[in-house]
Amino acid sequence: MTRSLQDDWRRNPWVDVQTEEEIPESARDTLTQAWGVLKSALFATVMVQQSVMTAVIYLPQDSKLVSPLESNVTPASLALLALQTLSNLSFVITKFGGVTSTARTSVFPQLRRLFYSALDVLSTDRAASEKFVTGLCQTVERNATSSKLSKAMESAKTAFSLACIEQLVPSICEERVQNRIFGACIPCVIRLLDVPICASRITQLPGTFGIMRIERFTNRRIQSSSLC
Repeated sequence: MTRSLQDDWRRNPWVDVQTEEEIPESARDTLTQAWGVLKSALFATVMVQQSVMTAVIYLPQDSKLVSPLESNVTPASLALLALQTLSNLSFVITKFGGVTSTARTSVFPQLRRLFYSALDVLSTDRAASEKFVTGLCQTVERNATSSKLSKAMESAKTAFSLACIEQLVPSICEERVQNRIFGACIPCVIRLLDVPICASRITQLPGTFGIMRIERFTNRRIQSSSLC
């Protein structure tokens, strides 16, 4: 469902407008109602999936859960589903300031709780974490090179992807960090450092600047292993 919402919104002719004045008066009420529906969908999705994460977060990594729809349901697969759902709704999440913003009025606490609890659960499965991060890197690279994507939705998706990557770095092997993550993420940092950025934009894209901590973290791990 969330993928359909994302795809439908991408076809909206006013998806990239920056101010209300750019929207025809005849469409403003409709767009206001549409955003109300999207925010309600995000809230309902978060509440349901947070209940699931609360139930599975303390289960062992190799637990097999019974499901009438899937034959191989694990805590990590449920966490992955939650993160993929949030990624689909990232264009709505930006209206709340993003998943990692610390401003009190930016994001409702259930969303932050779901985001971090899902990452905690996923991080216990190294193979699943690395596969997820590889997909995120592909998303970041695709968004950076495609001219057909919505700029607003591209930025939202990239910010969410970078936030996830930052949190999962401790679960990823050094070789993959060096060979895969740096290549995808560092260009994003360079692009942002080439243009003036106001404080409000920095709080909306903390994951991008958090990537700078990846190199420091990796270097510490490499230095520690060399001392062994």
